[in-house]
This record gives sequence, C-alpha cells and structure tokens, in this order.
Amino acid sequence: MIDLNSMTRRRFIAGASAAAMASPVLGQTQSSILPPVSTAKRSAEKLFATKPAPALSFAVARGEDIIACEAMGHADLELEVPATPAHSFPLGSVSKVITSTLAAKLVTSGTLDLDTPVIKWLPPLPEQHHKTTMRHLLTHRGGIRHYKSEEISLANPSGAIYMRLYPDDAKVLDLFIHDPLVAEPGTSPSYSSFGYTLASLVMQAAAGRPFLDLIDQQIAKPFRLTSLTPDNPWAIVPSRAGKYMNAQDVEMLGAGLQPALRPQLINGWAKMACSNPAYCWPGAGLLMAPSDAARFGAAMIETPQSKLTKQERELLFTPMTPATKQMPPLGLGWRISPDQKGRARWHHAGATGGGAYFLAVYPEQKMSVAIAVNVMSARINMNQAASDLIDSLL
Repeated sequence: MIDLNSMTRRRFIAGASAAAMASPVLGQTQSSILPPVSTAKRSAEKLFATKPAPALSFAVARGEDIIACEAMGHADLELEVPATPAHSFPLGSVSKVITSTLAAKLVTSGTLDLDTPVIKWLPPLPEQHHKTTMRHLLTHRGGIRHYKSEEISLANPSGAIYMRLYPDDAKVLDLFIHDPLVAEPGTSPSYSSFGYTLASLVMQAAAGRPFLDLIDQQIAKPFRLTSLTPDNPWAIVPSRAGKYMNAQDVEMLGAGLQPALRPQLINGWAKMACSNPAYCWPGAGLLMAPSDAARFGAAMIETPQSKLTKQERELLFTPMTPATKQMPPLGLGWRISPDQKGRARWHHAGATGGGAYFLAVYPEQKMSVAIAVNVMSARINMNQAASDLIDSLL
C-alpha cells in the first residue's frame, strides 16, 4: 500500500515545510505576528520541548489539502535519522475509526447489517455471543473483555500477547472468545479491542474477502491513503518510524520481571521489542503518516471532497451510547464530544507498543488534525495539543 509515487509526494510535503521554515517572516520572535502555519509549528515545538518521545509529527488538513505539517526529533535513534512528515507511526486504537468507516461502507453497499446477530456470518460462536450484533461490537457493547495486564507483560510465561505468532483466525479467537462476558451484549459500554477483532472477522465473512484486503480496497485506495498499511513487523515498510519505550512503558510492560531483565533505558529510551499486532489489526494494528490520517479525518466532513455518503456519515457520527466515566458518547467507532472550548469534534486516541496517536475532526471548522509520537506513554495532553493546533490555524 506504500509506493514510490507516495514517497515522492511525501518528500515534496516535507520539502515545502522546510522551505516555509526558512522564510524571513518565520524568523520573527513574536508568535502574534507569525502566519498561522508558523504558529502551529511553534505549538508543536513547545510540545516537543517536554521530550514526550524521540519523534513527534503532526498534520492539519482542510478538505484534501494539508495546511500545516511538521515533524521533529528522530525517527530512528540508532541511525540518527531525523523525523520527517513522511514517517508513519502506529495508529494504535485510532485503527478503530478506520475499521468503523469500513463497516459503514459495507452497510451502505448491502453487504452487512448492523443489527443482525453476528452468528449469521460466524455460526460456530459460543452461545454467549449469539445475541451480539455489529452495532454492539463497534460501540463497545458486545460485553467482550479488553486486555489483561498479564497478557501485555514481558514476564508472561507464554510470551506477551504482542510477541506471539498467530497462524490463523482460530488462534486469535482463542485469546478471548470463550471468556466470560463483562456485560450482557447491548447494555453498558465496556472498552474492548477484542470486540473489534471479532467485528473484523464478521466483516470478512460477510464480504468474502480478508479484512486487510477490505481495508486496502475500501479505505486506503479510495481515500488515497498511500501510507495506510498493517503494522506488520516482518514487512519492509518505507518510512516507518522506529518504536521506543520510556520509563513508564518499561514499568508497565516489564511488570513482574526482575530489574536486571527489564529493558534498559539509555538517555531515557529503550528500543521496543518486536510487536506483532496480528491479533488486533482492526482495533490497534494499523500504521499511517499523520498527513494521511489528517486527510482521512477531513474526508469525513460534509464537503465536496468528502468520501462519505450522507447515510455513512449519519451511521458514523450519530451518538449511539450515553457518556460514561470512561468514555464520551460513541458513534460508530468515533467518540463524539466537544473540545475544551466547546467546539464540535469527532475523535479517537490510540496507544500501543512504540506509538501513540490522536486524530480529531472539527466539522464546523472543516479541519482535521493528527498527532503522533513513537512511544506508547507520551507525556503530553494530545487533546489539548490538537485544540491548540486548530486555534493556531483559524
């Protein structure tokens, strides 16, 4: 899904950004007299000054146009490779809004129905899932559990969940499908990436094509997202940023290990071990550059450039759940809640081994912002950062 043409395009974006940085106006010291793009850069530099990760990258889109993008720090610490806007980062749970958009497309094409029990497509499911629907799964009401702390620990005798091989779908399902439900399907929301894993298996059964092929054919190509790809650890992915850990990540993932066996930090960072997200492609396993993520977000908005039909937009952004202490109201995958200034916003955050991401769509401003770093526990408030970047460009 990444080709030489896309690399050329992204190098052009990076070059345009560098040229803008070199202009005399951008050398002014007072942000009040700086043009908007430079003010956005200053906001990002302030974020990066806290050393949240080896690399930080952001992009803001309006329609199909990137109106601001910047990358700073290092995409690879060992080789001292500077980060550029071309570098891709793990989407983490932002993958869920890619998956839910695919679901909306399958609904409007007549391939899928949100309210039919999923056993129509997966008859062998255990009885506890017989009343579960796709609407339940995509709004975290399928009653399926999320990850257990021991599953992500490097001390797990079977290996951390992200360091195992998954030869087939049955191996993935065995991770969670027989476990007790945390709630009856269709009742209270309970966040679950495994719920999205089940949803992806339903989609591929309904469409008769592998889930990742559907992402390519229905999302990556039509939306022209040349960097959108599965974060396959064995694939050669051009411009994929390196993945790292900070002290907080080591504490979380190394829980239960003797201190001598934990990843050792050098200048505050350790390299993230091999991470295989084959168990969670739809919920946390995709990869994308912020410029493409921002354009994807902007394509959600009702404009001449939108890639959604009216029906698809209503499916995705009509709240289906009430707010809880853990989650704002949910559309189909997307979180529907205002930002700190009360502006309408559709958004999702993601964190996974070696990366954290935030994508927010501002429908009234016709803008979308994506922010990414290459550690899981970034020491920044991405919600606030996204709001500040929008402010800087208005």
